[in-house]
Formats: sequence, C-alpha cells, structure tokens
Amino acid sequence: MLEVRGLHAFYGQSHVLHGVDLDVGPGEIVSLLGRNGAGRSSTLKAIMGMLRSSGSVRFDGIELNGLKTFRIARQGLAYVPEERAVFPTLTVEQNLLLGQQRERVAMDDMWRLMPQLAARRHVAAGLLSGGEQQMLSLCRSLIGKPRLVMVDEPTEGLAPQVVQSVVQHLLALRAQGLGVLLVEQKLGIALDISDRVLVMGHGRIVFAGTPDELRAHPEARQKWLEV
Repeated sequence: MLEVRGLHAFYGQSHVLHGVDLDVGPGEIVSLLGRNGAGRSSTLKAIMGMLRSSGSVRFDGIELNGLKTFRIARQGLAYVPEERAVFPTLTVEQNLLLGQQRERVAMDDMWRLMPQLAARRHVAAGLLSGGEQQMLSLCRSLIGKPRLVMVDEPTEGLAPQVVQSVVQHLLALRAQGLGVLLVEQKLGIALDISDRVLVMGHGRIVFAGTPDELRAHPEARQKWLEV
C-alpha cells in the first residue's frame, strides 16, 4: 500500500530526514518510535507533502512526492496531527463536514463510530475536552474514506481511560482493513497494538522489526528510546 524509499526532508536549510524507508500494508499498524526530535512527525508531514522533500512516496503504485497535500489526501491518505487542529468556533458536526470529499459519507456512520461525539454534535469544538478533540480530529480524517491513516501522538496528554478509548479505535481501524502509521511516545501502547515497529534516530530508521524483536533488543531501546 504505502512504500517510502530514500525520503529526505527539509525545514528551510535544515536537513531533517536522511533516507527514510518504510512500508505500511492494509490492515496493519506500524509505529514510528523515537525520542523527541528524531524525525517521526517530520516523516508524516513529508509523506503528506507538507515539507520540501526528495525521494519516493508511492501509494498503491502511484507516486505522491511532489503533489499538493490535498491531492495526496484524495488518493486515500489521512493525517491526524498532534495538535489536533480542530476549528474551535465551528461545531462538531461542521468540523466533520469539512472532512468530506466528493464521495459523501453518511454522518450517521461517524456517530455510530464515535457515539460520544453524537451527543455533542452542536457544541463548538473549542469547548470539547482534549480527548473529545482527539476523537473529533480522528473522525474528521475518517469521513473522507481513507485507506491509510497517519496519526501523530494520539494519546498525548489524555487521561488513562481516554487513552484506552483511542487505542480501541485504532484497533478497530485495523480490523476494518485500514493501514495505520502511528507516531506514539508511550512505548507500552505501541508494542501492544503494532504489527511492526520502526525506531528513528537523527532522521533515520535505526531499527525495524516486530514488537517482540524490539522487546528482545535492549541495546536498541537503551540507545534510541530510553531517557
């Protein structure tokens, strides 16, 4: 599904990604792990065409690198940023309507997916809790019927019970056959729900394997993940 090869990316003159390779298939969760500044969020942004980059980003065989972000989204990729980026003065329902594409999706499908938002459909998004805003951001990305979702730090700053709700929604997406590329700071969560994990350091992939392989590789955890 998603094939990234030799991806380099830049913030102005700063070279932040150095030849990143990764793959995400349908119905699997792949987690990008690493310390802050390792390049995880930059990888997602580069895939979505939000950074100046070089290399190859192919989705179902179609080259995406060089396309505008909205055209990349129309190919079936969705991006949920760490900052959630909801429109605070618009209602929950209005935020979701902004995520719709030409092929309309029944709003009822979204309410069934996240019933806690249905009860607040007419509430301004800026009045929602952090967890509700995270759910809204994820739901807005799904209403466009993507085939792969890239999610950046979905559990950051959330209460434990809300974290579990987010985790269950990610697992439900995998069960529906969607690919998920996840940036997650909480190592335990990433190891529990991922099919494969990629560890980043200094803008490169420094480890790739299954969660069990990373658990059995203390040197990689100590060098690239532990504080």
